[in-house]
Amino acid sequence: MIIASASTNAAMSAYTSAVDTKAAADAQKRVTQDDQAKPQNDDSVSLSSTSTDYSASITGNAPFFPVRSGMNADALVLGVSKPGAISSSKDKTFAEVSADARKRMDEKYALMIASGKPYTGSDEDRNALMGDLDRRSLNAVATNQGGKFTAQEQASAQALMRQQARLATGYYSGPADQQKNWKDPFINDPFGRATAALAFMDNMSPEEKATPEWLSQHLSLEAALNQSGGADPAEKKTGHFHNLAEILAGVVTDGSDSEQSSAARNADSSAEILKKLQSLTS
Repeated sequence: MIIASASTNAAMSAYTSAVDTKAAADAQKRVTQDDQAKPQNDDSVSLSSTSTDYSASITGNAPFFPVRSGMNADALVLGVSKPGAISSSKDKTFAEVSADARKRMDEKYALMIASGKPYTGSDEDRNALMGDLDRRSLNAVATNQGGKFTAQEQASAQALMRQQARLATGYYSGPADQQKNWKDPFINDPFGRATAALAFMDNMSPEEKATPEWLSQHLSLEAALNQSGGADPAEKKTGHFHNLAEILAGVVTDGSDSEQSSAARNADSSAEILKKLQSLTS
């Protein structure tokens, strides 16, 4: 059993640093391979592969983030397959990210008022309001960085982050009339689903990865995957991770549970998650 404590800041920092180092190395390796595969004439050429990849990611998931006419939710959509993609938060401190998110949202509110239809709170308006926030900016809203956001805005951002996590791991989350178009890529493949969840967590924003919740849940997923099945891949493709989406959802918290200490909640949830995942992957 793995027990993660909120007080182990040094261990958390070392662990997340190792994860980030590995992710950076993998990313550099992919960039190097891309560079070798095509001529580098100028910056536009070097960015073409990434742009095409991002465009495909946005197109595939766009129907699940509907917006009001004339607006888009490209950053939200991209956050499903590329949670680490940086746009609105680029080169900003977290405090600056918060201020920028507030400014962007206020501009969207103003545009809606100017159109003759103020913000209504519908899914379409929510997606349009936060449509250009990358995941780091979205997290600033969700955690009320700087005390700049209303309770409704925080809840909306948290819901969008959960939606990204669910879709990334094969669970449908979106408008009911679009569910018929959803294809779960991990049907009968719980190992693949959990692996996708781990990859999603590895690419979350730095502030998310600095939380005790992230560490305990990441350790639980790693342990379950390491202890799953045998050498035969077929042994890893039975059953389902019924609670995987909830594991990811737990990374985003609103701090409303005051009856338990953070350490106690993390220890209890980590143990329970590990127990369930081990039973589902063995």
